[in-house]
Amino acid sequence: MGKDGLTPRQQQILDLVRNFAADHGYPPTVRELCALAGVSSPDTVQYHLDNLREKGLLEEAKGRSRAAHIAADERIALIPVLGKVPAGPSSGAYAEPMGHVPAVIERGDAAGLFALKVKGDSMESTLWDGDTVVVRWQETASSNDVVVVRYDDGEATVKRLKVKPSGLLLIPDNTRYEPFDIGEGRIAGKVISLIRKL
Repeated sequence: MGKDGLTPRQQQILDLVRNFAADHGYPPTVRELCALAGVSSPDTVQYHLDNLREKGLLEEAKGRSRAAHIAADERIALIPVLGKVPAGPSSGAYAEPMGHVPAVIERGDAAGLFALKVKGDSMESTLWDGDTVVVRWQETASSNDVVVVRYDDGEATVKRLKVKPSGLLLIPDNTRYEPFDIGEGRIAGKVISLIRKL
């Protein structure tokens, strides 16, 4: 069982519904899910959809031939990827447009979110080179939050924040790297979720 007590097949069906809805703006039909999941029997897909509804993860798509909507407390939003942020020796954040990524938004407004590609190894084993993080724009954060910090020269980094009486400290999760003071940096946002391709 995975998170939310889902079987691997239930997690697959839920992910397919989320990704299809993010790509198309509406949920898939049962037959579309069959094709996407590589399942020949619509009854099998319907069985998993019913279980996902019982767990509160999907809602019936009323008045449509579509299979299901993501539950009301979850929305899929397309988050802009603004560039890359170092999680290693600081080498700048690239402001290159890199498209959008679908992300589940549990509450609040997606307008205050952006995504960044992680590069480097200083945040292993939390964040790995190539991961995508979804970040909420904010200028303050609490101890132990993973934050994006920007500097006036355009440099940026992602680190774990430690609030101390003497000031703010940035902590790499990889113990091969030393903590350092935030210096002239400013918090640009808090990492709220992670997208990782297996």
